[in-house]
Amino acid sequence: MSLLEAFQVAWASMLSHKLRAFLTMLGIIIGVGAVVGMLAIGEGYARYIDAQFNSLGVGTFYINPQVDSKDEAETLKPRLTAADAVTLVQPGRAPAVASVVIELTRNGAVSAGGERYLFGIKGVTPAYFLVGDQQLGDGRWFTDAEERASARVAVIGKTVANTLFGGIEGAVGRRISVNGVQLEVVGVATTKQNNVAGAIGRFGDPGEQIFLPYSTARDRLFRNEVDQRVDVSSMTVKVRDVAAMDEAIRQVTAVLRDAHRLTYQPNDFSITNPTQLAAQFRAVTVGFSAFLGTIGGISLLVGGIGIMNIMLVSVAQRTKEIGLRKAVGARSRDILWQFLIEALVLCLSGGLLGIALGYLLSFGGTFILYAISQDPTIQASVSLFSIVLATSISAGVGIFFGLFPALRAARLNPIKALRNE
Repeated sequence: MSLLEAFQVAWASMLSHKLRAFLTMLGIIIGVGAVVGMLAIGEGYARYIDAQFNSLGVGTFYINPQVDSKDEAETLKPRLTAADAVTLVQPGRAPAVASVVIELTRNGAVSAGGERYLFGIKGVTPAYFLVGDQQLGDGRWFTDAEERASARVAVIGKTVANTLFGGIEGAVGRRISVNGVQLEVVGVATTKQNNVAGAIGRFGDPGEQIFLPYSTARDRLFRNEVDQRVDVSSMTVKVRDVAAMDEAIRQVTAVLRDAHRLTYQPNDFSITNPTQLAAQFRAVTVGFSAFLGTIGGISLLVGGIGIMNIMLVSVAQRTKEIGLRKAVGARSRDILWQFLIEALVLCLSGGLLGIALGYLLSFGGTFILYAISQDPTIQASVSLFSIVLATSISAGVGIFFGLFPALRAARLNPIKALRNE
């Protein structure tokens, strides 16, 4: 019997017992579907995480005024000032640093001549708008000259514009009051909320923020809420080369410790590296994928055992046929190949159905990712690698679990087989 004839016989045998074949393949279908779906969702989620962290600014890290110590007896107080930012960008102090953005974040009472609302107030240096995925809906960002002059200007978020003026249109040029200080709206930001920003201590929806020059926030709005040790909420440091991130962090740490006159004491500031956090998020994704992969592996094991069982039953039912074929000249290897191919056909058919199930799971994963991100561009997608992997696994299971029944059939004594009732 040729290889093609063996496949035809195996296919005809499977079609003659459709329900039995389907139930036998069920474990393979679930296992392969879990593997394909897991890889699709995992890949989609990894792309989503990368996009979220990239939107925070590639090659950036953050400094906060926080004592870097777990010692409850430590009396050192946090320290971080605007003067530290000036020191960091001085020539030769931290060569790996390209720029430093200052932020002073508070809440404030905001009105446009009517009802007052509570919104987030963020005093920043203009370079803030060059870091990350900042989007401008109307107007302009404020300038370095306005920052130096402590100008009474502001860029408001989309939600603020809708609340105060009923929309973005017409908001530019209007005046608002923030904690009693009159400011002119020069722009409306439409930056979307980043869903991983909270992991690095950057809370708040940009749409509900009012951005104004750092000097304006410090000197005009919150001068009673800052002191000589802490007059910033955080700093964003952009490095010259992403590959030099660790070196930049080392340089910044050394410069700040020197500026704060720290010797044996722990840091009175903390540094957060989004790259490390991204790796941690990916580790969670890998763990989730491994969990689903384990479920898929168990299903494949159960499916393989089921195929071995049904093939042993098939050998028992077809003992006379095997004896007859051997009596008319069939070799043991012909019998071996026939039953091995039947097991392989069962597994490959189950694998194909499993790939289809994996596609359905990936569609479900896309809806889940959209519910998390509200970003239609983030999708779970079945890759060619997952299809090849699923097909290989199906074939491997068929060969592994079909080998024993096939060997048993090939080793039957033709005389005893013909006598079998």
